[in-house]
Amino acid sequence: MKGSGVFLSIITVNLNNDMGLKRTIESVLTQEGIPFEFIVMDGGSVDNSVQCIRENEKNIQYWTSERDGGIYAAMNKGLKKALGDYVLFLNSGDTLSTPYILQEIHPLLEESPDILSCGLMVENEKGGNDQRFSLPSYTYQNIFLSSLPHQSTLIKRSLFQIWGTYDEGFRIAADWEFWLRVAANPIQYKHSTMILSRMEKEGLGAHMNDDHFKERLRIFNRYRKMLRFNLQGLRLLIRNRNLALWYTKNAMGL
Repeated sequence: MKGSGVFLSIITVNLNNDMGLKRTIESVLTQEGIPFEFIVMDGGSVDNSVQCIRENEKNIQYWTSERDGGIYAAMNKGLKKALGDYVLFLNSGDTLSTPYILQEIHPLLEESPDILSCGLMVENEKGGNDQRFSLPSYTYQNIFLSSLPHQSTLIKRSLFQIWGTYDEGFRIAADWEFWLRVAANPIQYKHSTMILSRMEKEGLGAHMNDDHFKERLRIFNRYRKMLRFNLQGLRLLIRNRNLALWYTKNAMGL
């Protein structure tokens, strides 16, 4: 599906989520108005995921089903196969908001930002949806206090070639570490209020369990020297102090 203009790689990671994968594939294959390739990295599912992939493989440029080292290892493997100018990680269960959303954001990509982050719709506990919007600016302070949703953020593939792929030493928060790593460099960032994707109820990295705290504290320690001492920096230090206190009460050591 490669043509003129910006070319996009959509990478979907899946493990034993055949129903979610089906919804993701359907939302991608109905897109119109932008050239893209579709890559599916399955972690050796034992449900009907592979059957779902095979039923659509004529429209999937690359796929594999084999055991891997977790979600970020699979995302990195997908990056090795990607040919697009931009990469979008739309994992199983995530769906694009409308059949024309990629066409609508295409002019923003033609402005050649390094990162384009859009809005996200997240299913809540009551069965409704909550809207989340991208960061207004890409700074250490903002990334430390929040993050970017990978389901609604398009990244120039060259950023991974220059600054490295996801750190597979982190199984839950490697995307946060990547955003902080990139923030050390001058980049062109653009945000949009358009809702690019929808996300099922939050999963692996959404809740602050012990493993998540471990990773976030390790990442915070790695990048904390980049913080400026201002109101936002103070908020972050207080927040992470509280996180650290919570963690020491609920787990042993780092």
